[in-house]
Amino acid sequence: MASMLNKWRQLLAAGLCAGATAMACAASFNVNPIGFDLTTERSAGVLQIRNTGDQPVRIQVEAVDWSTDGSKEVLSDTDALLLNPPIFSIEPGQLQFLRFGLRHPQNSPTEKSYRLLIDEVPQAGPQSPGLRTLLRVSIPVFITPKVRQEKISWQLKRVAGALVLSAANEGNVHSKINQLRLSNGDDKDALQINAPAYVLPGQRKEWSLANGKIRDGAVRLHILTDKGEIEEHLTLEADQVSSR
Repeated sequence: MASMLNKWRQLLAAGLCAGATAMACAASFNVNPIGFDLTTERSAGVLQIRNTGDQPVRIQVEAVDWSTDGSKEVLSDTDALLLNPPIFSIEPGQLQFLRFGLRHPQNSPTEKSYRLLIDEVPQAGPQSPGLRTLLRVSIPVFITPKVRQEKISWQLKRVAGALVLSAANEGNVHSKINQLRLSNGDDKDALQINAPAYVLPGQRKEWSLANGKIRDGAVRLHILTDKGEIEEHLTLEADQVSSR
């Protein structure tokens, strides 16, 4: 049993890639870069997709509009981005360039957010026996305005007896949150969240927190973003906490 468990672990590890690397990885292909910050003047990009497996891989790419609804991400159809080519095959060890860009010029004062969904599709013909997992990689694409304004408001509130931390983006560009740390000042029972998340402009992101570690009184919120570190000072009252 132990040898079988180790084998499964090795198979699982072969399909994973560390999140801190410069590439997003899958078992049979990888992509580079892992995100795009475009502008109205530079509204096109090139994505590299390499087949790292030993079999040909067939890829289909779709562009979708991207928004958030509290703790959920919402993806919807869009024709705002042109893709060339949208579907293709890559031989083992070979590289494919995907070119994309805005269909029409945009001059919005607020950043627009999209995602490129790169899907592996089944090959035609007989398939090998056994379980076959098709892979998907999701790449964020932002069209940033000429004038950038960054402003996030933080709030803690109780919902059905649990604590929920929320970030409201009142600016016109996104913020990428890499880490959150809450404490009452002494760091004795600090609560840390390490899951990266985006807070899109005009939208709200929520995190459900394990209750019991944060006490009434002063609460310190340390935020690590892709641009640096921020500290907010909150006050936990009977009903809710908000930025001071």
